Amino acid sequence: MTSTGSNYDLLLARLERENQLLQEDPKAKRMSLQGIAELKASFERVQHEAQLDDDIDWDFWGQIISDYETVARTQPRQLSKTIQKGIPQALRGMIWQLMSKSKDSELESTYAQLLKETSPHEKMIMRDLNRTFPKHEFFQDQDGRGQEGLFNVVKAYSIYDTDVGYCQGISFVVGPLLLNMPDEEAFCVLVKLMTFYNMRSHFLPGMDGLQLRLYQFDRLVEEMLPKVHNHLQAQGINSSMYASQWFMTLFAYKFPLSLVFRIYDTIFTEGIESIFRFSIALLKKNEKRIVEMEFEQLLEYLKTQLVKETQYHTNDFVKDAYNIRITTKKLNKYQQAYYAHQEAEKRKLLAEAEAIEKLRASNNQLSSRVKQLESSLQTLNREHVELANELINTKMELAKSSDENDELQSIIVELRKTVETQPAEIEAKLRGEMNTLAEKNISLVQKNNSLEDQLANLENMLIESKMRYAESENEREVLQRKWNDLKKALG
Repeated sequence: MTSTGSNYDLLLARLERENQLLQEDPKAKRMSLQGIAELKASFERVQHEAQLDDDIDWDFWGQIISDYETVARTQPRQLSKTIQKGIPQALRGMIWQLMSKSKDSELESTYAQLLKETSPHEKMIMRDLNRTFPKHEFFQDQDGRGQEGLFNVVKAYSIYDTDVGYCQGISFVVGPLLLNMPDEEAFCVLVKLMTFYNMRSHFLPGMDGLQLRLYQFDRLVEEMLPKVHNHLQAQGINSSMYASQWFMTLFAYKFPLSLVFRIYDTIFTEGIESIFRFSIALLKKNEKRIVEMEFEQLLEYLKTQLVKETQYHTNDFVKDAYNIRITTKKLNKYQQAYYAHQEAEKRKLLAEAEAIEKLRASNNQLSSRVKQLESSLQTLNREHVELANELINTKMELAKSSDENDELQSIIVELRKTVETQPAEIEAKLRGEMNTLAEKNISLVQKNNSLEDQLANLENMLIESKMRYAESENEREVLQRKWNDLKKALG
């Protein structure tokens, strides 16, 4: 399949989606036919005013306006070549409405009603008006028709689609429309771009559509421009850093409007996917310079300098874009891979969330257990303090008892010494006393013998001797009792 063939592929895919929607919504089909009739009348008026300019193939453009779908199916090559050359400026607004089937009187009435309402985003919209195409004379005057139309369309859409609300990029999408049609028609085309052309997913809070486009873009760059892809990866530059504005504003943020109009021509013909052609062509054209730059210079170049590179070569750039071969099959393949990747990421995040939840539950249990342990520890600390106090008191009592025991041991030793020494002393004392008594007894015996010898002669001394003897007996009995007492004491 040639690159031109891939153009037809995108064109036919868009027509199939469009027909399917029209079949599902008879009212939309009726409104589309009514819109075509109005565009035919506008075409005849423009054709008359242009006085059959020789540079415009009025017959072919007349066929397009009369039956665009048939022309697209039967003459795709001629249609593609004609679109590549650019839609005549006098016809551009009508052709865009025709291709997008945006003519809708009821929607225009809705727009008129929305203008009477108040949007919560009005302050933000007003603040950004001067930043949208500040160098274009149509939008420079704060009180001019350009800023008024821009404010009205963006404000009306913020009320019409509350999920999207307002995002600054929308103003850049609306600007080229207002330069080619009245504001009520621009509103209808914007609604088509957001819904049928799936621009809405670029501006929803999650920006899922934009993320998908960037993923597809990355895969296309990786396949078609591997050197650029590898260099950007090596420099740490992601497509979101520079290409997000391309997809959100359809290149209208920085690029010259002469080029933006040509991009819009292609988008309305083939669908939003055709923007990939211009993105890849842009990088391909500047591949040599891109691979030579480092991070900061390269990022600045991608965000701002590429505009200057294409500013004066619009026709050549569009031709280069049309030579880029991108098929719906390839984009669908990347889309499936993206959703598979997203699903895997969701499963991973879900698994991580479940793991975190389990950890949280486990942590709660552990926290509860820690609290219990802390409470137990406090109780144990109290008990420990009490036991420590008891231990100290016990040690003090033990020390006191030990001192008393030492004192008692000393007393016992003294007593033992006393007990051990007393019997010997008593025995010695008794032995001395016995010896004394024995000596006395001998003396008495001698005296008695002497007295008996002298008995006859000493009768007068007998009484005295008996008395002494009696005293001696008394002393002996006393000693005998003491002896017996000692025996009992020692026994």
